Amino acid sequence: MSTEPPVEAASALLRRLIAEHPYERISLDDLLHGVGHRAFGLLLLLLALPNSIPLPSPPGLSTIFGLPMAIFAAQLMLGQKEPWLPAFLRKKTLPRDEILKFLDRAQPYLTKVERRLKPRASSFVGPAAERVAGLIILGLAIVLSMPIIFGNFLPAFAVLLMALAILARDGAMMVAGWVVSVIAVAVVGLVIYVGIEAVKLALFSLFS
Repeated sequence: MSTEPPVEAASALLRRLIAEHPYERISLDDLLHGVGHRAFGLLLLLLALPNSIPLPSPPGLSTIFGLPMAIFAAQLMLGQKEPWLPAFLRKKTLPRDEILKFLDRAQPYLTKVERRLKPRASSFVGPAAERVAGLIILGLAIVLSMPIIFGNFLPAFAVLLMALAILARDGAMMVAGWVVSVIAVAVVGLVIYVGIEAVKLALFSLFS
């Protein structure tokens, strides 16, 4: 039986931090100051949500996640203890109320995953495993930044699983995130291959 103390659910923590923010718009910098040692997991979760949940996302949220996700992933891979962002990304703001509405709509989906979380298989959420996760998330962030049709959901869902695993210290969920990552890369690769073949076929038909 695990002796690790229970921690506040990620979705509850995220909602609380945003709801308690005193201004109408909130930035990544505001969140960085509010999450402490859980910063990497929580920020990666927020950045993965727009494409991993089948819901309309707040205006602007889905357009800014790629670069900061890659930056956070690189820092996680390198073993950095606290996340850092350049000033132009730290100060980028989003409407607080819109984010809260999105989190309310996403809650049923998050709850289904969060109820399965518990501290276990600690070797898969240790420092070495987190570095592996950072490397994988960095690759997925690059994939997510590409305009690939049907290419966003699985990579983002894999990031979401790994972010929740980091937050809940759940090694089994981390392994699940790695497995989904492999599937995601395979699916995206297939989509790219089919797209290239379709373009080749179209060009062949056009010029033959």
